[in-house]
Amino acid sequence: MMNNNEQRTKDMIEQGKQMTAGLVSGGEMVIDADPEKGFFRVKLRNVQPPSAIPQITTGFCWLLTNSAAMFNLQVKQHIESGEENNSQ
Repeated sequence: MMNNNEQRTKDMIEQGKQMTAGLVSGGEMVIDADPEKGFFRVKLRNVQPPSAIPQITTGFCWLLTNSAAMFNLQVKQHIESGEENNSQ
């Protein structure tokens, strides 16, 4: 039997799947973490279609920012635009 938090989490996941239906048909996320140093990074691989990668990446930045607020953490972020990537 699920408790309230488990059910809410399951409901949120299902709601998220409905919201993103048709955006991505598959792919991988690799998480590299060192909890003792407070470090982690995420890499998306083999996302189909590749054109969805910027939207997914921005979405995860939004999720992290909001999750950090739950821990009373301030967020500083740097997101490169496509124009910057092309000029380097």
